[in-house]
Amino acid sequence: MSSDIPVGSPPVPPGRHAAPGGWYPDPVDASRERYWDGWQWSRNTRPAERPAQPAAPVPAAGPVPRPPAGAVPPGGAVPPAATAGSAVLHTADGVPVSGWWMRVLAAVLDYVIITVIASLLSIPIYLRMVPALSRLFQESMRAAEEGRMIPMADPNQLLAPADQLQVTLIALGVGLLYHGVFLRWRGATPGKLICGLRVVPVDQGRHTGGLSWRAVVPRTVIWVLPGAAAVLLIFQLVDVLLPLGHPKRQAIHDLAASTQVIRTV
Repeated sequence: MSSDIPVGSPPVPPGRHAAPGGWYPDPVDASRERYWDGWQWSRNTRPAERPAQPAAPVPAAGPVPRPPAGAVPPGGAVPPAATAGSAVLHTADGVPVSGWWMRVLAAVLDYVIITVIASLLSIPIYLRMVPALSRLFQESMRAAEEGRMIPMADPNQLLAPADQLQVTLIALGVGLLYHGVFLRWRGATPGKLICGLRVVPVDQGRHTGGLSWRAVVPRTVIWVLPGAAAVLLIFQLVDVLLPLGHPKRQAIHDLAASTQVIRTV
């Protein structure tokens, strides 16, 4: 029992007005606890209970050795830890590798440019289709007037097989020259330059200038030629999708040429 303070004279516990009865820190002596009866302080006190001390952490067996800041292993390669915490893959010399979607966008831009150039060069061949298209239009109009089924267009009647072959060869030739010249000259096609990408030898992200013919020829042939035959479209699809799972984001034509596509911006 304690008579240091009269009943009810200390202030109520902070935030505990009309709190349930129980032991609370004594407002006048931090070393004791005073009983709150639910309405006012009583004269009953007791020594305050000491909070349990947290157990001291167990020291590790020994400090984990870390390489000095800025240390580079023999050969100048940047260790994988240099890119830890980043979702962007880097070349061995620390340059970011292009993402898959940016490569797809660059390929689409290149395809549009090549198609426009090849179509312009093929205009004389397409002009040979005009008489056949005119005859087909007239036959379709007569069939509609007579209530007959409109005749279906036969590609071989509109454009002779020899002309179709010429159109295909023109497209292939433009594609091979387009990719070969720009990769040899700039190390990037116009589509890649627009997207801020370049093609470099594998793990040589700081390489400048164009590629060697040893890299340009297999890369260009494997990328362009499958588009000439429908049977090779599966191969081209695998080529396009391979960077999604490859550790260095390389496609088949990259593996053949020992190249990687990097970001320049």
